[in-house]
Amino acid sequence: MTPLIDTHCHLQDAPFAADLEQVIERALAAGIGAMLVCGFDPASNLAALEMATTYPFVYPAIGCHPHDADQMTPPALDLLAAQAASPAVLAVGEIGLDFYRDLSPRDVQIQALEAQLAIAVQVGKPVSVHSRDAEEAIFPYLAAYARRSHLSTSKRPFGVMHCFGGSLEQARAFVEIGFLVSIPCTITYPRNEATRRIAAELPMESLVVETDSPYLPPQPLRGKRNEPAHVRAAAEAIAAVRGIAVETVARATTENAIRLFGIPLEVAA
Repeated sequence: MTPLIDTHCHLQDAPFAADLEQVIERALAAGIGAMLVCGFDPASNLAALEMATTYPFVYPAIGCHPHDADQMTPPALDLLAAQAASPAVLAVGEIGLDFYRDLSPRDVQIQALEAQLAIAVQVGKPVSVHSRDAEEAIFPYLAAYARRSHLSTSKRPFGVMHCFGGSLEQARAFVEIGFLVSIPCTITYPRNEATRRIAAELPMESLVVETDSPYLPPQPLRGKRNEPAHVRAAAEAIAAVRGIAVETVARATTENAIRLFGIPLEVAA
């Protein structure tokens, strides 16, 4: 079967400290070919970079989560820009807006978002976007970024809407401006008809899969730690709602992730 790519996880988080090796072994045994480890503050960015030097199938993304937007001081932004310029870093993220928890003031979140989008343009990398209860607010910033990004010359996506929680109509709008939409394991939750509708109706070339580990495990594991091996549950749920084979989903989502991030993973013809 085509290897799957977990396009968003946080293996540097404390819940993995005691058994990271086993977690990675389970992912590889489950057919996960690559994992994008996303930073969310200066410390986690550094940890993601260090992890990628140890595991060749782990790739770092560098960013600051909107919850931690107040940490984006000028020196922190300078460091982030330098880290993001590294060839090892495949994306700027996790960045975005969170108007659900509002753990940082909204104006501070927007300032951090704009600064990090500017870095993404500068280094020519896609973005991994967190948007919670902020889909309408974030859209113009992402549209402006897409117009400035040099990725259009190579026909690569401008980024991905991580763990997307908006409506189908909003998802289509992000796809229209050049973003992919990531389907997490929450697609398996009985009440999550919105995500199943998005997975069923968006073009297959617009979808990738993720775990957001250690968060958001699939339905049979609710209340437990999530990990990259479980990304297959998201692929299986997409296959079920579209009425297609899991292999078809695996091939499409992996090819999409390779196109997005430039992951050097071969997919057999």
